[in-house]
Amino acid sequence: MTVKELIQQTNWKVIAQGADETISSVYICDLLSWVMAHAQSGTAWVTVQAHLNVVAVAALSGCACVIIPENIAVSEDTLAAAREKGVTMIAAPCTSYGAALSLSKLGIGEVTR
Repeated sequence: MTVKELIQQTNWKVIAQGADETISSVYICDLLSWVMAHAQSGTAWVTVQAHLNVVAVAALSGCACVIIPENIAVSEDTLAAAREKGVTMIAAPCTSYGAALSLSKLGIGEVTR
């Protein structure tokens, strides 16, 4: 599934548009150093963190998109950095758990841990 297809099927809101990457896995974590060590290219990353460093970690890790749950506010500086680096950021109205359920129902990712 691509990021565009995810957005179409969930009606979640794109808050920063990047490339239409293929999503190959899901990772839910708020500890940036842990994400840097464990996320893979093509990951849909769900995190409540909404600051500039998230964009850097997503770009470095090759994340397909960053999903911010609970419609948490993201600063314009962070969104501008995401657009500049080509990182798609998505606002989801549900909790991180709700996002995980939605992604699982769409057949994205697998449970490996």
